[in-house]
Amino acid sequence: MATVKTVAFVEPSFYGVSFARAAYEQGHRVISIVSSLDNPQKYGYEGIYHDLILADIRDEESIYGAIAQSPYAGQLDALIPATDYASHLTAKVAERLGLRGVPYEAALRSRNKDLAREAYAEHGVPSAKFRKVRTYEEAAAAASEIGYPVVLKPTNCASSQNVYFIASEAELQRAIEIIVEFKVTYMDFKVREDYLIEEYLDGPEFSVELFVRDGQPLFSAVTEKLTSPLPYFVEIAHTLPTPSYKEQEAAIIHTAVEALRAIGITNGPSHVEVKLSSTGPRIIEVNGRPGGDNISSDLLVQAFGIDIFEATVDYYLDNPINLDKKQHRAAAIAYVTADRDGIFERLEGFDGIDQQEGVVRSHLGVAEGDAVSVARSSDDRLGYIITAGDTPEEAKELALELAGRVRVVYRQQEAIAAQAQAQAQA
Repeated sequence: MATVKTVAFVEPSFYGVSFARAAYEQGHRVISIVSSLDNPQKYGYEGIYHDLILADIRDEESIYGAIAQSPYAGQLDALIPATDYASHLTAKVAERLGLRGVPYEAALRSRNKDLAREAYAEHGVPSAKFRKVRTYEEAAAAASEIGYPVVLKPTNCASSQNVYFIASEAELQRAIEIIVEFKVTYMDFKVREDYLIEEYLDGPEFSVELFVRDGQPLFSAVTEKLTSPLPYFVEIAHTLPTPSYKEQEAAIIHTAVEALRAIGITNGPSHVEVKLSSTGPRIIEVNGRPGGDNISSDLLVQAFGIDIFEATVDYYLDNPINLDKKQHRAAAIAYVTADRDGIFERLEGFDGIDQQEGVVRSHLGVAEGDAVSVARSSDDRLGYIITAGDTPEEAKELALELAGRVRVVYRQQEAIAAQAQAQAQA
């Protein structure tokens, strides 16, 4: 590398760790702005950063002040959000520092689902009917106006946290009672007290992985998603490129690009979620960053040989961007979930999966003695299997087949205790 740049990331975590790794492997000086000095170990990026800056990542002035008081004041070449929750704050600080990034208003709209829905409506982007509510009475009136079934969700959360499929007023009242007690989400960000009642969109779900320049796609790919049975919306499998509805792919991509324009994202990476409803593609949400859930870190690499994190670092540094497909294959990920609540003992059929032909890798995210539950949000998934193949059908079939072989074994003591309790109540 001809020139070493200084690149700062705000709270690398989950998908954001891939940002730090890409910049580090490019030979740049990687600075992590963190809420805790323990975070490199917590999120798994020890050894791929050069320095830490401590700040309250929930506060714009704290982030800005921490940079100003650091040895890197006036020295940063890029400031990149590495967690969704701080993306709008990072955008604001980047603007103050004169650095490239997503416009603050666009980042704010992509973080807040009500602002995004308003932008889609204003620009005529196919979306869902919605109402912003604060109380049960407002929610019931909105649901009656929109028509059941509806979806109730927070306006500024992620990972399907407290997202509810609602078929009746009774279900709505129970869900409202739960959601109003949901005060803090990941990394201690406050949950807004505004909620959305949305029209339930029928049809299969997809995401569009995009990289745009001046509003035009430099790269696009459609990922097929499989979600858990209602009433939850947990993503349990992804296949890239999509093996289904190929004839609708252009329309899905077009709708995603129009949503980005409505939000105000005209440059850089994005991950746009779309439902292919009976009336055509309709937007679920826009994220102004590469897709998480191993889509960008693994599936894009396995399918096309594309490192979108590397391309994004290059974009922020105003370097040439390489998004050429180096191969034309396919990849899939299937998640392992519990079939009931209980205490985890082990997975049967998981050992040795990595040695299966076509398996890229697997991961187990729980340990013996952990409490597990039916997947109500992405946090409840137990592990995953990533596969690759010459076709999307091949990769998807293998991932689902292997995940289907896995069985969750619960602690016997728990089963005995439950049986004893049932007998005592009989």
